[in-house]
Amino acid sequence: MYLLPQAEPIALGAPGDRVEVELGCADAKFCFELAQRRPRDRVVGLEIRKALVARNIALATDAQLSNLSFGYVNMNVDLDLVFRPGTVDCFHVLFPDPWFKTRHQKRRVVDPGFLRVVASQLKAGGELHFASDVFELALSAMAELEEPFAAELGFQNMLGEWRFWRGNPWPASSRREDTTLRRGQRVWRMRYRYTPPATPATTTTTGAQT
Repeated sequence: MYLLPQAEPIALGAPGDRVEVELGCADAKFCFELAQRRPRDRVVGLEIRKALVARNIALATDAQLSNLSFGYVNMNVDLDLVFRPGTVDCFHVLFPDPWFKTRHQKRRVVDPGFLRVVASQLKAGGELHFASDVFELALSAMAELEEPFAAELGFQNMLGEWRFWRGNPWPASSRREDTTLRRGQRVWRMRYRYTPPATPATTTTTGAQT
């Protein structure tokens, strides 16, 4: 069922609005806090579990957060259906399932197909923000983002190659991040800026005149 595209487009409001999207938002603590503290920004939470999507929509309505919306997505199947090209300022991937078993690692979020879709939907100067409390998973995601393929798409580590970001630069946190810090453990965070690759100049050949 999850392999069939089911996601629907989400309206983002005025073209100039800042748009922040959390992929795999679960209970959406991060989204709710961000929407409350940045009321001028559009915040979108996407989740594969439809019961959680419905729950989050109801809570956002009760809280009268008109800048917060939720929708269904399977990130590796139908994310390309949700947003128009060049409309998102930041994608957040926060504490995804590590899928430790080798046969399940193909389900990990960050792969070339995912990066291609994210690059197509980010605005110039936009960002992909990834965080995990599992070093192996964070390193695996970073390895994908440090590949020449990702650089050719336009992704660049904001601190320099193979460097993790210390601290949380957003005024919001996920429940998993709160738990991780309370235990005295480290959050492995990375931030990649997106710069659209230059379009190759076209050469016009003019025939010789006689």
